Amino acid sequence: MKGLDLDTLFHDHQTAIADLRRVDTVFDEICRDYQLLNDEYLSMNTEPGSQSYQFECDIRETLDGLRDEIAQSLKRAGKM
Repeated sequence: MKGLDLDTLFHDHQTAIADLRRVDTVFDEICRDYQLLNDEYLSMNTEPGSQSYQFECDIRETLDGLRDEIAQSLKRAGKM
């Protein structure tokens, strides 16, 4: 499965994400990082066993971590 944008991942929480991004600069940075890495991930064309395949795996792991941080921020803010 290739990357997913924030609107797809958190389709029921788009307004909450936009609101939180306006008031929380750290949350906004996490969302921007997610979007940038997701764009990079979507543009990669790699094959298993190549060096770039390992880089793709690393990006996927980072995206998973950022997704979890976004979900935790929404929960802490009472938005999820």
